[in-house]
Amino acid sequence: MDREQIAREVLAAVGGRDNVTANDICMTRLRILTEDPALVDTEQLSAARGVLGYVRRGSNGIEVVFGPGKVEAVHEALVRLTGLEGDEEAFESPAGTVAAPLHVHISQNPLRDAARVQQEADDPEDVSGGSDGVDDLVSLLGAIDSGAPADDSDLDDAEEDTLHTTARVLVINGPNINLLGMREPDIYGHDSYRAMLQLCHGCAKEAGFAECTCFQSNHEGDLIDAIQDAYGTYAGIIINPGAYTHTSIAILDAARAVGLPMVEVHISKVDEREEFRQVSYIRDACFETVSGMGIEGYRKAMLDLAAYLGL
Repeated sequence: MDREQIAREVLAAVGGRDNVTANDICMTRLRILTEDPALVDTEQLSAARGVLGYVRRGSNGIEVVFGPGKVEAVHEALVRLTGLEGDEEAFESPAGTVAAPLHVHISQNPLRDAARVQQEADDPEDVSGGSDGVDDLVSLLGAIDSGAPADDSDLDDAEEDTLHTTARVLVINGPNINLLGMREPDIYGHDSYRAMLQLCHGCAKEAGFAECTCFQSNHEGDLIDAIQDAYGTYAGIIINPGAYTHTSIAILDAARAVGLPMVEVHISKVDEREEFRQVSYIRDACFETVSGMGIEGYRKAMLDLAAYLGL
């Protein structure tokens, strides 16, 4: 995909070069400050290739959401097109400012089949084809960007109630978990990955979460990106890093960096298996570990996380 062409499409959608006063990046988001927000065509912006969604920031700001690994190149192209370097201070919001809703657009891209998998999990009666896919099964992040208050100690009861009603949970699964039901069923059981998604979504609603997003990847960097992107958007994380549990200090570092409440889940009884599975790096960032309950472990993790958050 031509990143400069994407930048041109985004630039056109926000009113052209003369309407941009600053631009920067934050994780997977391209931040743009406009002179006249009325010139921003959000439909055109959503239709731009590679764009997953957008969120308004203040009266003149907008953040354009891209998938991991794309935003840096698009930002560099936008700098070349506008001549404007990054300006982090221009995007500072007043204390206590709450972000607007995140509007999601699913672009034509290789993750389309993955989005379809989650749609089938939400509504098994509405099956429109597609495949389970062995790589990068993911539910695209969306719906609400809750923002973070400047000082949690200043929250009054009404604000706390608002946080509770908008609490979102992210479920992250690592390598080979998308093969549930096929992969060593004597160890991991016969329940499918789709069944696990259905369980997570149903239990999240039962536990009081406003929304549940499920993400799966076979790649370590994608899992790290998902953890980083959760900051300021999700109330907590349920994570099963798969084999990366026993090898990835990088995933642990990401979890510690964002500081979100986190529950570690394992479908099998890892503590009773091979010696190399006795080490869990991610455990140091989690307040609880659930192991050996099959996919029902996700239910326990969901309910325990909700209780921990006071939902």
